[in-house]
Amino acid sequence: MVMPKDPLGLFLIYISGASPGGPGEGVGATGDIAESVGITNLKDEVAMSLAQDVEYRIHEIVQEAMKFMRHGKRTKLTVDDINNALRVRNVEPLYGFNSTDPTRFKKTLVGTPATGTTDIFYVEDEELDFETILSSPLPKVPLDISYTAHWLAIEGVQPAIVQNPTPIDAKIDIFNKRIKLDPAATTQPVVPGIKSVSGNQSSPTNASGAGVGGSSAAGGSGASGSGSGGNRNAGSDGANGASSNGSGAEIKPLVKHVLSKELQLYYERITSAVLSSDEVLRATAISSLQNDPGLHQLLPYFVQLVAEKVTQNTRNMSVLESMMSTVRALLDNDNLFIEPYLHQLMPTILTCVVGKRLGETPFENHWSLRSTATDIIVLICQKYGASYHTLQPRVIRTLLRAFLDPEKPLTTHYGAILALSRMGDQVFKTLVVPNLKTYSRVIEPELSSSDMDGQQGGLLLDEDIVLDGQAADESTTLMSLKKSEATHCLGALLTGLRNLIRNESAKSRSIPNTTTFQEVREPLAQAIGETLARALLKDDDMDQNVAGIIVVIESC
Repeated sequence: MVMPKDPLGLFLIYISGASPGGPGEGVGATGDIAESVGITNLKDEVAMSLAQDVEYRIHEIVQEAMKFMRHGKRTKLTVDDINNALRVRNVEPLYGFNSTDPTRFKKTLVGTPATGTTDIFYVEDEELDFETILSSPLPKVPLDISYTAHWLAIEGVQPAIVQNPTPIDAKIDIFNKRIKLDPAATTQPVVPGIKSVSGNQSSPTNASGAGVGGSSAAGGSGASGSGSGGNRNAGSDGANGASSNGSGAEIKPLVKHVLSKELQLYYERITSAVLSSDEVLRATAISSLQNDPGLHQLLPYFVQLVAEKVTQNTRNMSVLESMMSTVRALLDNDNLFIEPYLHQLMPTILTCVVGKRLGETPFENHWSLRSTATDIIVLICQKYGASYHTLQPRVIRTLLRAFLDPEKPLTTHYGAILALSRMGDQVFKTLVVPNLKTYSRVIEPELSSSDMDGQQGGLLLDEDIVLDGQAADESTTLMSLKKSEATHCLGALLTGLRNLIRNESAKSRSIPNTTTFQEVREPLAQAIGETLARALLKDDDMDQNVAGIIVVIESC
């Protein structure tokens, strides 16, 4: 029989009744323990059964303790592992032992020379003096475990609180990670963003770009100067200008926005896909912007891209439509916090609503673009108007100023009318309806009375004309440019009037009305003008909406 060298194996052999001579020789510790508690004449068979059961239980506890040891990624079994195993088995743990105390084993012999001796290893117990224990001060009560929460970063900017590292600590940490020795000068370290001085000439090293399109001196946007994703020049950092120390080294301040390679690649692919002429590729990119939950860091870059592309490409309808689709996708993405960037998006969207000229030629279908931008304006006002009480009044004031300015082109009037009509019946009734008669004098000279009599029913009675690009294209080929623009303005006014009249009539269904349709024809023409009244009264259902017509007349 091969004797194990570890104390645990020797102990298991001892309690099982085994001996160096072979199994079954002697009863081991079982008989000794029985005699110590007053049980004499314990049969060997009973002692052997008890020893086997104890051995099984000890194996079970040790196996359970080894699980805790492996989960703790340790190779040495500790007292804590045994205590955890006992607790799992619902057994009271051992007291008086600590994993930090070194375990000291002593060896003793058991048996007589006649029957044979066996080595037993035991742990020496330290003798403690009660007087010393009682006179010693009590240990400090350990603090309870508690958890606190704090912001690591808000919109990409780290707040200056105690829990977060200071900017100086962050610079030192980045410098320590990035410093590398210059192969040509082994004594002078080269730090990215620091200009090394050699004699009277300095050779600047390119600052590492911290994201797509470089860094920004603005607080939260960090958007690039262009959508191409290039790094900014070291000297174009604006307010964050580089500082120099006495040694002549120029240190470029750290950027606030750091993007991973994956996000940079994603930004480049999405921007190229959105501006692509491939409709399938563009639709896929817009769908990704609309549903991807991980675009928080790229949001300021997309906002800046939209602002720059719209400003620089007012004559390119394809780019303008792609940018409006991008804005709509970002607004529809519930995972993005876009509120801090609304002040950058609103001028861009309003440009596509009331811009003087959109597209390469005036005959392009810019009407659908204005309609799309109008829907985005209405969505923003509905979604964020409750949080920002001045948002909708400021937008309405801008649109009303564009509508009432006779010096503005009719294309600007059209976008303003369309947006005001979709802001709600109350806005249209309060701001647009009282000015209809005056505005009708602006568009009447552009409309030929003879042509209008023949074409009014086929062209203006379709309230969806402002949304139908095909009808707009056909009208621009049949009429002159001014007549086409005036016709679209008239169609937008008629659409708003029809919706207002029908909605007001629906509210007054339960109220009896004694006024006839013929009685309101003349007052309506005096209130809103002959051209608008004649086109409006040609609708088949207007005789059933007298209550709504009365509301229009009273609003004027």
